[in-house]
Amino acid sequence: MTILACLDTSSGAQRVLDQGKLLAERFNASLSLLHVIEPVATYVPVGASMDVIATTPLDIDPDLTQVATQRLEKLAGPLRAGGRDVSCQAVLGMAVDEIVERAKTLHADYIILGSHGHGAIFHLFSGSVVNGVLKHSPVPVLVVPVKD
Repeated sequence: MTILACLDTSSGAQRVLDQGKLLAERFNASLSLLHVIEPVATYVPVGASMDVIATTPLDIDPDLTQVATQRLEKLAGPLRAGGRDVSCQAVLGMAVDEIVERAKTLHADYIILGSHGHGAIFHLFSGSVVNGVLKHSPVPVLVVPVKD
């Protein structure tokens, strides 16, 4: 059995990791930690009637994935010391797409991710990774509330 735990850089990531650890222990499952670095959208005024929203290229800085992977490896250390099989990966891309694709590639049995509890207006303009994963996931999704 494999559990995919998706971590961001918020303080709530530890709650997601704790739930992943708990489930991995109960089901004697391996745990895969994933961090997705999304491109940043920027507003570019072009003229009076045409404005453009551009994204940074996905290959902006290869060091970003290395730093994020090192962060995941640090979080995985205590789990591995306890005998748990843990893999770590950081990728550049769109969070929903990368999470769903990674779940398929790993043949994950569960996906765990955190919800910050933002309101409807926030989701109207930025979308929701949780909603996207719930909509497209091939496996059950555990949503951990991470709002302080």
